[in-house]
Amino acid sequence: MKNVRLAFFLYFSYVSVGCIASQLIPLINDAGYTAFEKSMILGGGALFSFLMSLWLGKKSDGQGRLKPSFYISTSLYIGFMILFYLIDSMLFKAFSLIGLIGVSRTLMSSCETIVLMAKPDNFGKYQSMGALGLISGSLLSAQLMPVGKGSLCILSSLISFFLIYQWPEKQKEKTEIKVQDFLLLLKNKEYIGYLMIFFFLMLMGFADQYIVVDKMVQLKASAGMISLKYALQAFMEIPIYLSIKKIFHKFSISKLLVFCTLMSALKFALYGFVSVSYMIIIVSLLQVFTHPIIVVLSKKLIVGCTPSYLAASSQIIGFAVYFGMSGFVASLLGQMLTAWFSFDTALYIFASFALFPFLIWYFMRKYGKVGVVIKNENISD
Repeated sequence: MKNVRLAFFLYFSYVSVGCIASQLIPLINDAGYTAFEKSMILGGGALFSFLMSLWLGKKSDGQGRLKPSFYISTSLYIGFMILFYLIDSMLFKAFSLIGLIGVSRTLMSSCETIVLMAKPDNFGKYQSMGALGLISGSLLSAQLMPVGKGSLCILSSLISFFLIYQWPEKQKEKTEIKVQDFLLLLKNKEYIGYLMIFFFLMLMGFADQYIVVDKMVQLKASAGMISLKYALQAFMEIPIYLSIKKIFHKFSISKLLVFCTLMSALKFALYGFVSVSYMIIIVSLLQVFTHPIIVVLSKKLIVGCTPSYLAASSQIIGFAVYFGMSGFVASLLGQMLTAWFSFDTALYIFASFALFPFLIWYFMRKYGKVGVVIKNENISD
């Protein structure tokens, strides 16, 4: 990582996100919301993320710059944070949580896209700094009082703001993005196929954050144990990010995608099987075989199938679909399944969703809906 400023920009951005992400379910439960209200908050946050990502993607490609999207996301994140901790009204707290959930995802998307566009060859190494940030934010937030959590989020956000402000972003040619350009993406069957694959994979990822944490809460897990789960999962991602180039050179795209899908299914089957919190934490270490590879695969595959003038839009909008909308569906579906069945049955059902990415990839390859580079089982660095 030659650009230390860019690496620490990602680190402090993810410290801020990790503070809230690791404690999101306990925060909502402690505020006294019902199961239905919780599902509305989680779903509303995902929907807000989707709509905001559409706007920011258009804005980024239109201006030829990504930094303004980060500035907007960070400013809103700090604003919603202040509202949540200063206002006692449950209604306004709910709106603040919706804003925090939604903006945190567009913030992550903006950060990842900035790094991907600036350092595509070393994206994995920079992403390892993001994982370190999640670890720091998760562990620190569990030890801090509410005011301390908010202060840490704001401070780390301001540091990341300062670091990227001083970083010289390469100006792309400004492009007027029209509705027809977005329709072009929607007509791209390869692009849509990838979004569907990663939608289902991320659907299971969000169930890991929502339903699995709810099960831990039911098992009387402490806030510290929940934060430990997040921190250990982020820690397990670091070696994969650091060796991602070697992994992609050694294994084909098909093998990696099928492997990640199978490991996601196994992880959720085990989540449903175990019945004590520390065993859930042990099972969560299977994250090493799922999320980091999925993240890099999603970035690389989308870059390879979309036009360069829509580089930011295709990434941010794609992120909104497979990350934002999957969060919306996971929150609503998770609440319904746990209301109708037990937590364990709900987790087994989510494990079965691994079938869909496998089938979509199979039919894309069978009917020639993947690019020439991918057919040759190679990803360019």
